[in-house]
Amino acid sequence: MKPKLVVEQKITAFVNRYQIFSVNDDGTKKELIAFAAHKRLAFKEKVSFFQDSSKKQLLFTFRAEKVLDVHGKYFVEDADGKLVGMFQKQFAESLLNSTWSILDANGNAGLTVRESNMALAIARRYIGWVPFAGELLEIATAFIRYHFSFRTPGDVEVGAYRKTTLIRDHYLLSMTEDAYTSQDWRVFASVAVALDALQSR
Repeated sequence: MKPKLVVEQKITAFVNRYQIFSVNDDGTKKELIAFAAHKRLAFKEKVSFFQDSSKKQLLFTFRAEKVLDVHGKYFVEDADGKLVGMFQKQFAESLLNSTWSILDANGNAGLTVRESNMALAIARRYIGWVPFAGELLEIATAFIRYHFSFRTPGDVEVGAYRKTTLIRDHYLLSMTEDAYTSQDWRVFASVAVALDALQSR
């Protein structure tokens, strides 16, 4: 697998901002290829990606199909509103381990994305219920880096999305060439941001 994208988040009062960079072979970032802003607590999710932080040139967006949909399907569209791909949260599986499906523009299923560490995934969800010590343990798990695995329908890992910093939300997406070219790069950039911005959904 080769590095494909670096995603860096900056948290502000009401908006999460994301910078997406192309990547060198050693995993270091190159030039900025997209800038995204996500309004927290929106009833219907929509994230717009621009050429840079001036937000003068829209590149693409992803938006929720419905308001507050637990089976959330998201449409990735270019600047003219043309559909380029989709992704969808698998609600039942995500009760234990966050799981998403990536679909092409025709709705055909492709890769599955899920948290790599099942034990950590369960701990992050339910450790807060532990009497007395739950809140402290919940804070502790927030500092454990968690990662996602991209897998084929045959359950072969072809990509990894890894948090590279302890405090700040910086991520590196690595994939095989075949997997990365199976979808428009804007779909993977959208999924990468969604795995942070929508993780609690």
